[in-house]
Amino acid sequence: MIVLTNDRLRVEISEPGERPNDTFRFDRAGFISEVTLDGDTHFCANEPMNLRHLSSGGRGLCCEFSGDFSSGATVGEFFPKLGVGLIKQDSDVGYQFAHQYDEVEPYPVTMKHTQTSASFVTKAVPCLGIAATIKKTISIEENRVTLKASITNVGDKVIETEEYCHNFLSIDGMAISPDYRLELPDMPDLGHQGLEGFGGYDHNNFVADGKAIAFKQCETDVSLSVLPIPKTDKTTFTWTLLHKGAKASVTGIDEVQPTSLLLWATDHIISPEIIQKITVAPGQSFSWKRCWIFEAEPRW
Repeated sequence: MIVLTNDRLRVEISEPGERPNDTFRFDRAGFISEVTLDGDTHFCANEPMNLRHLSSGGRGLCCEFSGDFSSGATVGEFFPKLGVGLIKQDSDVGYQFAHQYDEVEPYPVTMKHTQTSASFVTKAVPCLGIAATIKKTISIEENRVTLKASITNVGDKVIETEEYCHNFLSIDGMAISPDYRLELPDMPDLGHQGLEGFGGYDHNNFVADGKAIAFKQCETDVSLSVLPIPKTDKTTFTWTLLHKGAKASVTGIDEVQPTSLLLWATDHIISPEIIQKITVAPGQSFSWKRCWIFEAEPRW
């Protein structure tokens, strides 16, 4: 465990292979498993076990490179999963994020850290023409956590992927209720209506409220919606999740060109995921930054 601390924050980063950072889905470099503000307010939660599918083991601020690179790998052969490693194919189906694979060769990750920053380099291991070097630095300053990242394509094929942070957030473990609110100042006005479900999740716990989303009640079923983000010249997308009762909030500032907001929630967890598409040709690099500001003062 790497722990970053200053006068305001304690940030726990689980090292690659250390639970909960031992899954087949999330980038194992820079897996933030807990954030505590002023020694009192906590913001991270586990992906629950009572889902329609097996839990994929997420927690806190854990990022992912999505995309199925298993094409060309027959049963018994390896395929790459960016941020994780080489996975041995064990079925006729492509990569499945909730599947428990028996054999994985993790990418080598080198790490170094100080009291207030940690850096990670995920080394490339070529497979099926895909190979990438991924660099990340996580730093803290006052009540802000900053993640800077880059990916360099050192393989033979173009890398096309989506990258996002899952943001498994729960303010002091508070169950979902109307006290939660997700403010979206960079979105167009969403009106005042229930949001449509996505991916077979027909029932939904989300209510659009202008440039914000409200939450109805605590429910153990999953609510899932995908909201397209109109393309603009802006290179940042800002959101704030707050809880009226806890008098605390987290604001995300994603310096990416976002394509959509995926909103996932259940029980006491709300996960706003700001998705960007990344295309990197061989020999080229791509960089981005995500920041989180944690506060324990009312914003309403």
